[in-house]
Amino acid sequence: MAPHAVDLHNSDEQHDGNGMKVPPIVRNLLIGLGSFAALVAIVAAIIFQATSGLTKVADSFFEALKKGDTDQALKYFSEQALNQSSRENLDDFRAVNSLADLKNLSWSNRSISIPDSGKLTGTVNLKNGKNIPLTISFTKDGEDWRIYSIKKEAAGIVDGVDEKELPSEEKLIRISQNTTKRFVNVIKTNDFPSFYGAISHTWRMETSPEELSKGLEQFRRVYETQTASRPYFESLMNMQPIFTDKPSISQNSVLVVSGRYNIEPEFSFTYKYVFEGLGWKLVGLKANF
Repeated sequence: MAPHAVDLHNSDEQHDGNGMKVPPIVRNLLIGLGSFAALVAIVAAIIFQATSGLTKVADSFFEALKKGDTDQALKYFSEQALNQSSRENLDDFRAVNSLADLKNLSWSNRSISIPDSGKLTGTVNLKNGKNIPLTISFTKDGEDWRIYSIKKEAAGIVDGVDEKELPSEEKLIRISQNTTKRFVNVIKTNDFPSFYGAISHTWRMETSPEELSKGLEQFRRVYETQTASRPYFESLMNMQPIFTDKPSISQNSVLVVSGRYNIEPEFSFTYKYVFEGLGWKLVGLKANF
């Protein structure tokens, strides 16, 4: 009788390379995992490609700073982020953070919000081993990405608007003093264009030079018509403010600083700032004396 053979196996089962049977549920799971991994890889590649313009601008910006080429570095900022003090701020940023000793950059998180904003989170690594965490915000200028702001991050986790985002007390005093000096200087010199050029882009979009000049005119008249007031204003330029309320950052990211100067009659103020470029720029002020 002729020999007979029978192959008793589930037609859905397959063998691995060692001849072992692979149940359908396992095989389907493996196929599913492989498809998911492929999908993740595709999405990661898309994100990487879409955000490559951000990293290119950031890398070029820091390379220019490393070389001390301030003119070139300024070209990577958006028009909204620049004002008359941008060059000075950029030189300070380079010096304070020792960027001449830049070793490399690492970007841990990148994102784009359609149609025209992006963000990079990463670390500036220096040759001395120091690491500087920061976040760079971008905006579109035509087809090109430009830097809107650069913020050095506090260590640890920051949840929403937090005290960790506030400048130090020393810096708050310096910011307030600079605002008071500019305020007094425009009253003395009537140089409203210079004052207007130093405020935030946000405020410039809402207020014309003529409107701002009109708002400060009452102080200008006091300085011109009451000569006894001139030493008073001059004194303000050399005094340290006393904060009357705890400085805070509102939900719409406006830094609010209120205080006074220990002078008679008392000079009180509320200054408001938004973060543009490399620092806090004036977006509103209220002064009383």
